[in-house]
Amino acid sequence: MAKILEKPVSVLKNILDVILPPVCYVCGISCSSKYGLCDGCLGKIRRIPQPSCPACGRHPAENGLLCGECASKKYYIERAWSCCYYENVIKECVHLFKYNGYLGLVDIFNDIMTAFIAENGIDKNIDLVIPVPLFGTKKRERTYNHSEVLARAVAKRLAVPVDTKNLRKIKWTQSQSELTKEKRMRNIKEAFVAVDNNAFFGKNVLIVDDVYTTGATVNECARVLLKAKANKVFSITLARGI
Repeated sequence: MAKILEKPVSVLKNILDVILPPVCYVCGISCSSKYGLCDGCLGKIRRIPQPSCPACGRHPAENGLLCGECASKKYYIERAWSCCYYENVIKECVHLFKYNGYLGLVDIFNDIMTAFIAENGIDKNIDLVIPVPLFGTKKRERTYNHSEVLARAVAKRLAVPVDTKNLRKIKWTQSQSELTKEKRMRNIKEAFVAVDNNAFFGKNVLIVDDVYTTGATVNECARVLLKAKANKVFSITLARGI
């Protein structure tokens, strides 16, 4: 596991890093941050203020009430949290992490998510952490599940187990980012299955993913987990679409 968390660097880049200072992943200027991001780019990451809507985690909401957009919808998620807005620097970093193998960015993602967890008391009453699973062929193409990398960091902060085996994606689906809101719901329906219901029985489960847009994916995962007799299902994502 330690190997896949290293940045994908070539021998040539290792040599260049000795001769020249490292540069920011996003803007390309010289920087010495442990995250590989310059101070200017770090300063552009906008955290989502709390309290927020329990269902979408985007709009401000008081006293645990749903925002106007979510009040009329069916949600299986007990509470959805997102740490920052999916824009600019974070959007570019997630793309590099997810599609280009820049796993070294997990350091900044880890610190953002663990700080959010500590500040908002999410460590209470969570028994199990689950990453959103990838379909088998897609995982083999990428060689790793980006959500699992994030989930392991979150589980370590919460000091609870992470389960990567008992929620499985059994259907290939089109990328959600390519679809309208209505099509996302149909695309992801019946895509997940609980392998061992006993793994979730009576537990409060926290689903971890990188980006929350419409919530279709985490909501479908939550439906399956509740059917498997989980007590409550929560979710946390690094970023929230605007």
